[in-house]
Amino acid sequence: MARLGLKSRSIGAAASLLVGACANASAPTLPTLPEIAAALSLNEDEVVGSPTEVYARVARGAMSCWFGTAGPLKPNHIYHAQAEPASQGGKSEIVIHERDRTSENPKGLRVFRVSIEPKDETASVAIENLKLPETLAKSMDGDVRRWAAGAIGCTKGGNDWSPQAPEPQDDPDTWKSRTNKGRAT
Repeated sequence: MARLGLKSRSIGAAASLLVGACANASAPTLPTLPEIAAALSLNEDEVVGSPTEVYARVARGAMSCWFGTAGPLKPNHIYHAQAEPASQGGKSEIVIHERDRTSENPKGLRVFRVSIEPKDETASVAIENLKLPETLAKSMDGDVRRWAAGAIGCTKGGNDWSPQAPEPQDDPDTWKSRTNKGRAT
């Protein structure tokens, strides 16, 4: 079972780049901007946000990428999730089942599991391949790690999912005028 956790070595890595550049007497050059940005960027193993936020990103990604129109799991698998509200800690579990077409309940064997649990001020994510082909499970593992670290969207070969900005909230008077268009008053 793979575990992800919050690691705060990005700032330390950037600082060591700067110190190393300054300590090198023969070539007093500072690191390039891309080197600093890479040192400060999130590692694949870092989790960003509360358990509820992490669950929302992973669930949205799974439903859009794995089970979307061209998703690799849509024809033969079923998505099932259980999530506690944030007020109860936000623990959640996503389980992918084989589709059982011969049973009233189509959820067959469990083939992949993602568990999200509160950990300090963020979350820990456990990923477990129970029965999927290794190449597919490795790709899905990478997706979950990216989503847990704050990334969005599908990897190559999946659907092109990206979040949409929420629609602006109208004031009640504007809403009433739009819903009453064409109605006799």
